[in-house]
Amino acid sequence: MTFSILNVLGVVQVSKGSQPSSSLLLHDYENWSVWKKSIYDYLIGCHLSHILDFSTALVCYYLFFVYTNTFEEAKQWNASWVSKVVVFNLVCEFVVYGFWHWMLYVGQYSKGNMKSRKFNKVNQYGENPTLFSSSTGNLEREILFTTLGWLQSSMYQCVMMWLWKSERVPFYSNFWSLPFRSVFFLLFVTYWREFHFYWVHRLIHPWFNIKYGLLQGDIGSFLYRHVHSLHHKSYNPGPLSGLSMHPFEHFLYYTCTLLPLFIYSHPLHFLYAKFHADIAPIGGNDGFKKPGGDSEFHWLHHSKFECNYGVPLINFDKLFGTFVEY
Repeated sequence: MTFSILNVLGVVQVSKGSQPSSSLLLHDYENWSVWKKSIYDYLIGCHLSHILDFSTALVCYYLFFVYTNTFEEAKQWNASWVSKVVVFNLVCEFVVYGFWHWMLYVGQYSKGNMKSRKFNKVNQYGENPTLFSSSTGNLEREILFTTLGWLQSSMYQCVMMWLWKSERVPFYSNFWSLPFRSVFFLLFVTYWREFHFYWVHRLIHPWFNIKYGLLQGDIGSFLYRHVHSLHHKSYNPGPLSGLSMHPFEHFLYYTCTLLPLFIYSHPLHFLYAKFHADIAPIGGNDGFKKPGGDSEFHWLHHSKFECNYGVPLINFDKLFGTFVEY
């Protein structure tokens, strides 16, 4: 999930000694029956929790495909339109990641009662971190590799725009010309992302034994040691930990955006998958209970390593015996 206005208000309320508010829709959620919770979580909540991702995708679509001629320029490669895409993405990174990092670790609301809601009470960024620096060096590493991730996803976007505009890959430009297909595919993105994340993530963890390598047939151990271990340096994660990965892991991670290469789709489908992948890791890694991201599921993965490889929405960990409760 990503953060919402409700999360922001909750952080402010907790910092002032109050309990975080719940939405009117969920004010008695804890008293719901199991089936009612499941219906909400799987059909409604899983989409509402990514409004920020979708909103960013929508802004990107109108900016580059509707209100400017950027998409028209994408028929041929040149620095002018590519730089616009890259700058937009880096601004999104700074605003979205920077704001939530400031709320939880830097600004006035991070100093008081919110500290008690941190899963690991140790501040991984040391005393008095800023937006761009920490006494431990952890923040600088995470900013570097998170930015490399956004740059790579920017290039995924540029490649797709070029493929569409040069007519190498078919697409349709009128979203409502195929209303059922358009809405279905947009909703499908959420489930596809969770499915894809589990299997790519599981691929780069040891399959049999961390000590094994390619000669023993354990590709996962090899990829963990040489690729994914970089991500696990953030054993006590924060908002910028989610995309703090090796560039090869970024490449694998962002393949979730490539369904339009195989399925006739609208650019908004690609953009939603891309910004879902860009932004969703914030809440899953911010390290805080509600009103933070409240993702004890993934926090346990960072702290215990060989458990909770996926997400609760599509819980393959229960199926394969790697699920651990907080």
